[in-house]
Amino acid sequence: RSIIPFSKQNPRFLNTSHYHRSCGVSCIVHIRIKRKCISMKLNEIEVILFDLGNVVIEIDFSRVISEWQKFSGKNNIDVTKDSILGRANEKYERGELSTAQFIESLKKELDLDITDEEVLEGWNKIFVGENLGIRDNIDRLVSKYPLYIFSNTSVSHAEFWRNEYSELLKHFQKIFTSFELGTRKPEKESFLEVCSQMDVLPEKILFFDDTEENIIAANDLGMNAVKVDSIQDISETIEKLC
Repeated sequence: RSIIPFSKQNPRFLNTSHYHRSCGVSCIVHIRIKRKCISMKLNEIEVILFDLGNVVIEIDFSRVISEWQKFSGKNNIDVTKDSILGRANEKYERGELSTAQFIESLKKELDLDITDEEVLEGWNKIFVGENLGIRDNIDRLVSKYPLYIFSNTSVSHAEFWRNEYSELLKHFQKIFTSFELGTRKPEKESFLEVCSQMDVLPEKILFFDDTEENIIAANDLGMNAVKVDSIQDISETIEKLC
């Protein structure tokens, strides 16, 4: 079999090669992440695991800030990655902070003079809608493979998306959430717990996620992980799978 040479201009791509057996045809997908080549045997996949945000459901943090600006009347809310997605958020996503404690932390960090209800309303504006094209991919897979979701998320976000996207999410056998597991991606323990609950070996799992550190961690455990930069990354992999 042949592998397309690594391209500096396109460091992450999917490349496929096929080999024939007397009993049929099998497919191997080669994934390159940071110059590391991982062979993925699609014929051995038993379960497909999806991230939620920007994989199944589109998210946009700028919508959150816009909503808080509207409520507060301030156009200069000083938001950094550390202030909104930092330690407090990670603890909230592990279930170590209550919603009230997290809101208090946000209001203090960002100097938000708005009600707790307005903080939550803005917080849930992050969800834009189902990722364009994801439904077609789910429809192709749902009768052939068990489908699961593993998301770093909080109790307040989960309450929102479980209700808002219930029709889309009904196709997944289980949704694993970090706040219920008490651990989050890319922590090794989180992936091992999800594997244990699904009763599937890591190498039998095809995993889609949009965060590179999660992809690296999953691959290190033996999962077949695909970095999602667009819906095409999912579609092209599923085309080889189905």
